[in-house]
Amino acid sequence: MRRRIGLLAGALPALALWWSGVTYGQDAATTDASAKPAPETIAQADIPSRADADERFARDVIQRSTGRDPTGKLEPRLDALGKSVREQSQLFKRDELKLLSVRRLESLERHWRFFGKQLQAWRRDLQQATGQYAEDAAELARRRALWEATRTAAETTTIAPALGSRIDFVAAQLALAEQAISGPIEKQIKLGRRASAVGENIEAGQRAVAAAIAYIDSRLMQLDAPPIWELWRDQQGSDSALLSMQAGLAVERQFMDEYSAANVNAHRLFRAFQLALLPLLVWLSFRSRKLASDDPEIQASTRVLRRPISSWLVLALLATLVFKPDAPILVHEVALLLALVPVLRLLPPAVYAVLGPWPYVATGLYLLERLSFLVVANAFYHRAYLLFLTLLTLALLVWLLWRSRPAGDGAPRSTRDKVLRVVGYLGIATMTVSALANVFGNVSLAEMLTAGLIDSGYVGLVLFAGVTVLSSVSSLLLARRAASRFSIVTQHAGPLLRGFTKLLRLAAFAGWVVITLNEFRVLRPIADALRTILNHPLNLGQVSLTLGGVLLFG
Repeated sequence: MRRRIGLLAGALPALALWWSGVTYGQDAATTDASAKPAPETIAQADIPSRADADERFARDVIQRSTGRDPTGKLEPRLDALGKSVREQSQLFKRDELKLLSVRRLESLERHWRFFGKQLQAWRRDLQQATGQYAEDAAELARRRALWEATRTAAETTTIAPALGSRIDFVAAQLALAEQAISGPIEKQIKLGRRASAVGENIEAGQRAVAAAIAYIDSRLMQLDAPPIWELWRDQQGSDSALLSMQAGLAVERQFMDEYSAANVNAHRLFRAFQLALLPLLVWLSFRSRKLASDDPEIQASTRVLRRPISSWLVLALLATLVFKPDAPILVHEVALLLALVPVLRLLPPAVYAVLGPWPYVATGLYLLERLSFLVVANAFYHRAYLLFLTLLTLALLVWLLWRSRPAGDGAPRSTRDKVLRVVGYLGIATMTVSALANVFGNVSLAEMLTAGLIDSGYVGLVLFAGVTVLSSVSSLLLARRAASRFSIVTQHAGPLLRGFTKLLRLAAFAGWVVITLNEFRVLRPIADALRTILNHPLNLGQVSLTLGGVLLFG
């Protein structure tokens, strides 16, 4: 008896180990089975209703696939865009781009950016028109997989023959719908590939123009032409320069046509806005004649708005620069030229009291600088005209500084007068360097310095005139009797007007700084440096931030 008990006691641990192993194997098998869930199937009771719904869905997909082609209007647009891009690519070779002026290159850069925006808009329209096909394809695949799983499950169970036939029929309908939708999806894929090819050409054009601009900027400190006395001996016209100018103007006209055609609705809205300004300014002009006020700001506003046509022209042309920053540069140049006379008529007397005849001088120099295209075909005439313009600007700056010299009465000069004299001396130094660079053969530097000084001076006057008109309009609108019904206007009209004027002046000054930096060819490197700094990653443990992201969040 004791021997049996001992054998039983010795067998119990082995039995326990065996049972635990069996249990573990079952648990593992159960775990593996749960890790791979069985495919979803449709219950037999739901097969008729689900079959009807999926059959209707399959018919709808087939009807959409065989109906009107939503890409019918998109394909011609892509063809036209691709043709324009190819023509633009073949118009200038890489070496020929280096012969163009920086102004024409910047316009070409805008043109390529315009192509890029057109391609992005086309891709959005393609996604909107054909996105339903991709959704239908995904939904068809999901439903067909569900019916196939249901059919597989039905083979292992007992199911009514009618239900089995219904399953096969719906699966076949879904397969037919997938076959029908494959045609539009294949066409969508082909259009996407063609769009990618157009995008590659656009990127190549952008890189070529950027390389040409970088090449011209790199020559600012190099002698890129013979001295002017050598050109005196050989005054032959430059056919390449003339052809480049003609090709550049042709590109500008093409860009203007394409830009206008692509923004028809925006142009109509903009023209309506410009036309609506005219009756408002005329009404304010008549009202200002009846307004009697001792406020000097109201009097200054009245004096400005008594010239409603000039005020309208300045605002309408300035709006072209502000609201159409991506327009062809030729449009901006024409707007600035049309603003010559209105700007001089609208500058307040205080400006002439401080600057003297400088507004007239700056306007005349800007007009002369724009006429330089008439002699661009002859290298010597172009250099001589540029030298004449530089020396004329230099002489006028010296005369203005001599004219504004202290009277000798010992009266201290204001900070404003000191700043203006410093600016005048900087202008004299700039024109001196430009003249020497032109004489000895650094034409790129001479053109940049002369055009930069003249353009920045005139653009500053245009922006000041625009701010003057806007502040005058705001002042007279706040002075309306009807506005006195609002307590906030009655109590805070003065601070509101001063704050609004300061904001306008700050925005105008910021715009003038950007334009001036671009004229002197330093905006691009400054923007690249700022972009590098703002996008530089800051790793704090497992968190990666950028300075630009932090500033944007702030």
